[in-house]
Amino acid sequence: MTVKEHEPVRSIAKACTILDLLTEAKRPLSLGELTQATGWAKSTVYGLLTSMRGCNLVEQEPDSGRYALGVRLFEYGSAVSSTRNIISLAKAPMERLVKAAGESASLSMLDRGEALVLTHAEADSGFHIVSETGAHLPSFATAQGKILLSGQSDAAVRRIFETKAQPFTPHTVADADTLLTELRTVRETGFAIENGEFRIGVRGVAAPIRDHTGAIRYAIGLIGMFRRVDSDEFRAATAEVRKAAAAISDALGYRTH
Repeated sequence: MTVKEHEPVRSIAKACTILDLLTEAKRPLSLGELTQATGWAKSTVYGLLTSMRGCNLVEQEPDSGRYALGVRLFEYGSAVSSTRNIISLAKAPMERLVKAAGESASLSMLDRGEALVLTHAEADSGFHIVSETGAHLPSFATAQGKILLSGQSDAAVRRIFETKAQPFTPHTVADADTLLTELRTVRETGFAIENGEFRIGVRGVAAPIRDHTGAIRYAIGLIGMFRRVDSDEFRAATAEVRKAAAAISDALGYRTH
């Protein structure tokens, strides 16, 4: 692997290059070996390694002084593996949910104060609202976002709201106290409702997915052009969402008793 120093590579890209070299070597490398492999100044490589060691991306052997991949990378890999696993576990329940409710479903997790859509399933016929995979949705204005916030402390919710808050429609929650009151209801009922708060005329319902510890890790929900949130149709959709959430939680090891 060769690197030209005159190329406009940012620090993060250089750090990735060092990680690539350590991965390819399959053994710890010295500062000199990394300097020779990259072609960069020794001070540049040392500075990068020092920063990366500070956040456990690399580790330095106490005896030899060589550098190896750090434990933080294992944690990142485990998180990615977990995300892929939840998508696999959720596939069948989501397909059943979409078939039963006739509306699009999505699965999300909390990411930097927003609901990140991990995967979605679309209904086969008619006009349907879809939350695309990879989209970030406002946590305080969507059903899935409220579920994810309900697993956070009041202080954390306030910080997120103060950072992310903006009015999407006239129905968007206007202050943190109102949101916290709604989240208490969400925790009691086991589901959250979105009623035109993100997009006018769009309504949705979501339920929590818990891991083996009981912590809320993900949210699953339906979104569509429901006429009213107090209709029989919406109540039936709510029941189906909760059933799907329970099935996925069970697969993750969550037990109610």
